[in-house]
Amino acid sequence: MCGIIGSTGEAATLNDLVEGLARLEYRGYDSAGVAVARADGTLERIRAVDGTGSLRLLAELAKDRSDGYIAGLGHTRWATHGRVTTDNAHPHMDCSGEVGVVHNGIVENFRELKEELEQAGHVFSSQTDTEVIAHLLESYLKDGLSLKDAVMSSVARLRGAMSFVAINAKDPKVMVATKRMAPLIVGKGDKANFVASDIPAILGKADVFYQIGDDQVVTVSPEAIELFDLAGKPFELKEIVVEWDLEAAARGGFRDFMSKEIFEQPNAVRDSLVGRMNAKGEIALDEMRLDPEELRKINKIFIVGCGTSYHAGMVAKYAVEHWTRIPTELDISSEFRYRDPVLDQQTLVIGVSQSGETLDTMAAMNEAALLGAKTLVVSNVMGSSMARAADAALYTRAGPEIGVAATKTHTAQISALMLLALYLAQVRHSLYPSEISDIYSEMLRLPDKIDEVLVGDAAIEEVAQSMATVKKFYFIGRHVGYPVALEGALKLKEISYLPAEGYPAGELKHGPIAMIDSDAVVFGIVTRTRLWEKMISNIEEVRVRGAKIVLIANNGDVESISLGDAVFEVPQTHPLLAPILDVIPLQLFAYHLAVALGHDVDRPRNLAKTVTVE
Repeated sequence: MCGIIGSTGEAATLNDLVEGLARLEYRGYDSAGVAVARADGTLERIRAVDGTGSLRLLAELAKDRSDGYIAGLGHTRWATHGRVTTDNAHPHMDCSGEVGVVHNGIVENFRELKEELEQAGHVFSSQTDTEVIAHLLESYLKDGLSLKDAVMSSVARLRGAMSFVAINAKDPKVMVATKRMAPLIVGKGDKANFVASDIPAILGKADVFYQIGDDQVVTVSPEAIELFDLAGKPFELKEIVVEWDLEAAARGGFRDFMSKEIFEQPNAVRDSLVGRMNAKGEIALDEMRLDPEELRKINKIFIVGCGTSYHAGMVAKYAVEHWTRIPTELDISSEFRYRDPVLDQQTLVIGVSQSGETLDTMAAMNEAALLGAKTLVVSNVMGSSMARAADAALYTRAGPEIGVAATKTHTAQISALMLLALYLAQVRHSLYPSEISDIYSEMLRLPDKIDEVLVGDAAIEEVAQSMATVKKFYFIGRHVGYPVALEGALKLKEISYLPAEGYPAGELKHGPIAMIDSDAVVFGIVTRTRLWEKMISNIEEVRVRGAKIVLIANNGDVESISLGDAVFEVPQTHPLLAPILDVIPLQLFAYHLAVALGHDVDRPRNLAKTVTVE
């Protein structure tokens, strides 16, 4: 989950590295650093350790030091091995100080490699697993290998999911990079070429973007970008289609990325839905590589995801089972492999990951494939590692999401999963074509209804500010309202750092109600879905115990509204689509509460956008 950038060429500058790192700060912020190859054959390293202020400090330290720049690497760190110290900040170097490395992921066997290297005389200056890579490269370079061949030899000895980029002061124009189950792309620009862990880092600098496959090695020089497998066999570069522009990766006038991305949800959902029905009135998913006949044979579905993606999958489970009648299980990705799931060729495993690089979900999908199941990935990143490895992919079209706490990618994921559920119903003939058309038409009305919800932002902000001293929050819902409750609690925890719990409302009497008193705030999802009457009874149970009640209710629903101390109203829609609207007031509430508490909503402590470690 660390951020990586590198540049080489006549137009490459130290400022490019620092600016690129600023766009990657959501990937990690414990520390930041650069290593710059100078014309005199040396590497200069600049590192800064100041938590969320690391990049500002780095920019200050790097000011006016671009003279003699040939090529360089940059890194934002999210610590996994070793405390947050200057010695542990990237880039890391070998004993000679001539080899620089930046790394994302974990070297699982670094201890045994470190012991071997120390016995051979290498001296380590950090506690990190990354430094092992620098010393491995040094040992192979001493044997006479080129940097490219040294990287190939090193990768063969490294275990774990990772990506890294290396540079050698003796051949300073050439960067060599590789990846395994971790994000890394390369870009070609005008008089400069780039490597980065994410596209936003080099938007506006590179004109053409290329993907790197697992266990492939890419050499990036001012003159060329070349791709190889670990045996040295050349591979043709595959271009990535990037529809984002530089403005899409900037805040666009909002005070932070999170608020911008909350308000981008009408477009994110609209773009994820439009053009998905063909002239015959059938759902058409361009990225669907599974044959309809294969899908008709599916007799069980698993949906796997982490955090917010898991909650999107939970919403989808209700729709898939209701519309297709296929038994559907939901799993947290990190638990899936270890419970010995029963899969076969008639099983479909759906992995949900906004980045398509989430390690736990990727590992779950790999396990599913090994067991013979069909695999499908829902991702926001075209050409992501998971999407390339799966039998099929379904891309959301939410654009880059910079804020760590997922908002627009969540509603886009639910939208895409609903499309998938309709598509499965279509190929299995479990819904009439007219039913599919009616539901899809209602989905296309969702963006306008999201706009209606966002109009209530100021009122939600006022309620949030009034609750800045509250210490106990509970979120309850039933049926599709339950995952909304879970997501509301998660958002509040992520950015406000306050205890918040989500429950199925029917479970209140089995323990949680003991915590309800006049100090608690209870959020209830009481939009008119199938268990509305039961939800109203549950709200009464907490109301009589003195809790303050905040309700998500449909516009003008007087009966529901009368039960709340505060009410956030949303338009009515198809009951299974309701979570797309119901979750948005909870995102806004969490956002405004965190702002009122003075927190950095884009970079909540201890979290990173893409989790590429287990």
